[in-house]
Amino acid sequence: MNKLTRSVVTRMTFNFVTLFVLIFVLGSMIDLIVNLEEFDKVATRLTEGKGLFSKLVAIIYVAFGFEGPRVFQVYAYFHGLIAIGAMGFTATQMWKSREFVAMMAAGISLRKIATPFIVVAFCISGIALINQEFMLPKVAPLLLRSHSDVGNDSVQAFPVPFTPDRNNTLLIASSLDPATGNLSYPTFLIRNGDGQMTQRVYATSAIWDKTTNGGWLLEGGKSSQIMSEDEADNNVTTYVPEDVEFFETDLSPHLLTLHRYSQYLGLLGISQLNEMLESVGTFDIGLLKRHWYARFSTIAMNIFAMLIVIPLFVTKEQISIVRQSVRCAAISITILFGGSFIMLMALPEIPAIVSVFLPAILLFPIALVRIAAMRT
Repeated sequence: MNKLTRSVVTRMTFNFVTLFVLIFVLGSMIDLIVNLEEFDKVATRLTEGKGLFSKLVAIIYVAFGFEGPRVFQVYAYFHGLIAIGAMGFTATQMWKSREFVAMMAAGISLRKIATPFIVVAFCISGIALINQEFMLPKVAPLLLRSHSDVGNDSVQAFPVPFTPDRNNTLLIASSLDPATGNLSYPTFLIRNGDGQMTQRVYATSAIWDKTTNGGWLLEGGKSSQIMSEDEADNNVTTYVPEDVEFFETDLSPHLLTLHRYSQYLGLLGISQLNEMLESVGTFDIGLLKRHWYARFSTIAMNIFAMLIVIPLFVTKEQISIVRQSVRCAAISITILFGGSFIMLMALPEIPAIVSVFLPAILLFPIALVRIAAMRT
């Protein structure tokens, strides 16, 4: 890495970190102010009988516990836009100090100057992929919390209504804890082709079998066979319950949580998506595939967006920084947010892999033209 590349990489990295911290802190402060009452309730409960200073410390502690995990979510959603902002600030500093003109006078082309910006953007997107795979799934139960859950270690357990699996078996449970994946008092109602119940499996609790990834390990599990003797009189015979330790189904904790919280899908890693794709039966398989491919198409879209806006700042011409900044913001927001919307949108008769990479495919020739047209 030569001195020029090292200088640009260092500046852009510093500007990215600075912008990211400012955006995260500003967003957290706004959220804290708007929902101060909820934070105050929890702080008051924690510091009952203590002074004002203790209460202020408690508010900060509770706010940090609620807002802290969101740093991974903010990075996942806004890293591309912040990277473009960091490029803009870095290039503006270099343009104002006439560094571009000096470099060109030394025989260095503007395209070579633009290369470190692309390298940093690619690294930032790579870190986002690691964040999506390893960090977001771990803090997902924390990110699902609403402000009514302030002070709790995870989102509250929720009841599971009648939910069918791919075999048309119905599951109902008193509660599911998303943080631990434990089911309380689950009941599985096995039905025949006519929808009549033929078997009932129930337990005091259940935990997902991560070894086979194909069902629930039951604690205190029982199975009762049910047989109709006279359908006209609705007479049924229930046999003596038998012990059962395992029930096979595709209704994993991830699927049940998805039925409750639609945003949960965006917090899963590739490994979790692979598990769901292998056992999926009741969830939209096309949506799962689009989210899987989007992990990689987002990287391409971020790079192409960077290539498109770089010539706005990396130039030897006299420019208006304010005007170029407005153009850059308009182009970047349109590309990144519009592209993200198109990536996850179901397009009829188009395979998921094509629809997800469609924004990147459309941006590729535009990015090439923009870089090729740079006056250098």
